[in-house]
Order: sequence, then structure tokens, then C-alpha cells
Amino acid sequence: MSIINEKNKEIISGIEKLFDTSFSSTENSIILDIKNEATNYKIHLEMFPDEVKSNEENYLISVYTNNCHLQLQNCKRIIISQMLEEIIFISETGDKLSGLIISKRGDCALYSNVDKDVLSKDFSELNSEKLLSAVALSVSEEIPD
Repeated sequence: MSIINEKNKEIISGIEKLFDTSFSSTENSIILDIKNEATNYKIHLEMFPDEVKSNEENYLISVYTNNCHLQLQNCKRIIISQMLEEIIFISETGDKLSGLIISKRGDCALYSNVDKDVLSKDFSELNSEKLLSAVALSVSEEIPD
């Protein structure tokens, strides 16, 4: 059985288009190596599809860079933004939201356990640290589940 199926084929295609590269796959994961010679960055992205009881597909996302390893579990939504040139992997539980962002420029960011109500607050009322997560994850509100 192939790890790439009809459910994730469109997502994979969109990510490949954004980063102008192709995924490879193992028995358990879908792998993408992102490189930019001009900025000398390398990102290794692995997506592990995980069927949950509700027959909904989740992913465990692992990102390796030269100096860090980031992991997001229970990723239920993936937002591909050609305009922002980034992918946002979203995990939600109750009133909390976590997002792992990978930029075409080579930046990676993880915002974890962000209160969902922060995204709809007046940004001028937030301190600088909460403002960063609110702005970065606000795109998740625009796309329905």
C-alpha cells in the first residue's frame, strides 16, 4: 500500500509546487528535502500519515534543520500559501491551536498551545510575543475546517 493516497495527493502536490522539488516516500512517511544554495539552508521535512478512529487523516510532522528538530503531532490541517511562500501545519485541541510554519526562505517557526481567542483580538492590545503568534496563525481562521 502506498503512503501517498488520494487524500494527501493534492497537499503533496501543492507543497512540491511551492518548494519546486519532489517528495520521496518510505513505508511510513513522505519526505521532502528543501535546499537553497543562495542562503545555504537545508530543511528535511517528514510527514507521517496517521489514521485516527474517526477515519480522518492526521499527520505527525517532523522538521530537521542544521540546528533544530521540531515536531507537531495531530496535524489536521495544512495550509499552503503561495503568496506568503510558506506552509502552515495546524494542530487544534479544544480552545488551543499549534502551528508549525516552514517558509520557502528557510525559516521555521513553531507556535504551540496558542489560545484561539488571541487570533481574533485587537492586535494593538497584544504584547509583542503574543502578537507574533497571532499574526502568524491568523491565516488559520480564514480557511474552514
